[in-house]
Amino acid sequence: MKTWTFSRKVSASIALASLMVAIVLSGFVYIMFSQWTEGQEVNLLEAKLRQFELQIGEVSFLPSLLKPGIGKGSGAAAVLKPDLSSFAADLDKGQRLQMLDSKERVLAEAGIGGVDKEVRYKAESDMDLPAYGSVKLRLTDSGYSRTATAVREVGRILLFGLLIAAGIAVVAGWLVARSALKPIRSMIGEVQSIGANNLSRRLQLPAARDELYELGATFNGLMHKLSVSFDQQRRFVADASHELKTPLAIIEGHTHMMQRWGKKSPDVLEESLAFMMDETRRMKELIAQLLLLAETEEPLPDVAGDGGCDLKATLNELLPQTVHVNPEVKLCYEEERSGEALLIRMPASASYQVLRNIVENALKYTPEGGTVSLEHFIENGQVIVSVADTGMGVSSQQLPHIFDRFYRTEGSRNRTQGGSGLGLAIAKAIMERYGGSIVIESTPGQGTKVTLRFVQG
Repeated sequence: MKTWTFSRKVSASIALASLMVAIVLSGFVYIMFSQWTEGQEVNLLEAKLRQFELQIGEVSFLPSLLKPGIGKGSGAAAVLKPDLSSFAADLDKGQRLQMLDSKERVLAEAGIGGVDKEVRYKAESDMDLPAYGSVKLRLTDSGYSRTATAVREVGRILLFGLLIAAGIAVVAGWLVARSALKPIRSMIGEVQSIGANNLSRRLQLPAARDELYELGATFNGLMHKLSVSFDQQRRFVADASHELKTPLAIIEGHTHMMQRWGKKSPDVLEESLAFMMDETRRMKELIAQLLLLAETEEPLPDVAGDGGCDLKATLNELLPQTVHVNPEVKLCYEEERSGEALLIRMPASASYQVLRNIVENALKYTPEGGTVSLEHFIENGQVIVSVADTGMGVSSQQLPHIFDRFYRTEGSRNRTQGGSGLGLAIAKAIMERYGGSIVIESTPGQGTKVTLRFVQG
């Protein structure tokens, strides 16, 4: 059994909608025609009955009314039998003309409708006749007249038309669905041809800016994000491998030295061990930073808890520990005398990590005699912290890449001062994870200003 694919569902939906429209229109036409014909039939019956009434009232028709015989009424009507057979030729199939007395007894009748036939249309008229007194003329139609037959024929024609419309609707639905889904099938083919090795390919967008254009543009945007993500992942793996390869090579080299001369020379042994411990520490810090960066990229757990801290307390804990980073640089920070807590929506450990990276960078890349200024204030529901230094600055070409992983500016490419190149990437990831932002403004030779915007707690 074939599955109901999207194209089949579209075809069936179009066919069903077209058929429903045809049914509604046919039903409307049939109902309107039936009502109109019923009104016309009643009018015709009334007009024909008036004609019969005029003929019966004429003097020339009196012998037919006073024809001797066994009547069905009482009094004079019992011996005088009226005759309406002369009207039979004027009656259509299914019509019957009756004359009734005041007690609803039939005195005479004409037509082939039969008393057992269902009366569909009826017209009545009262009149006075000699010997019979007040009588009633009744003209009925059981639905076999030409007009009623026309209604049934119209119904059959409409039903036959519905069957034809159903077939046309199925074919039209298939054709329309095939034509409408053709661009989507083309997109599917293009998407299937895109692999991990050709993420730069993009879908061809239609000229009309319709839903298909929006779908293609959305997919192209997704492919661009994937391409950027893949490139960043490749660079990250390459840079991480390079950063880990260097200390491993150093450790390996000193291990060989220890094997060859370490046993005979205590100085070589001590020097090699010192280098190995230093490189091991670097590797340990790098791995810790990589783990921290991976953690910051995970979504926040949806668990209620203490997610805030006092920014002033974090600064009071951090700043005394940064004195030894660059003692020749003056750190300017004036704490408010009010003593009120400055609450932010970020754990203390995360805020400490961010501020430590920013403040240590400012102190590290500021020459002797320079200053690093730190201040904070509240603006529009945000706690803003600015760290400005008078250091070497960053060029406009390097500034867009300053938050890239393992990126180091030209002035910080040595292993003793440059670090791993993950500090700013970690700071940016933490700030964005907790709804904040980080902006860096820098002028070469004049200094750098880092603006941190925390969500106020």
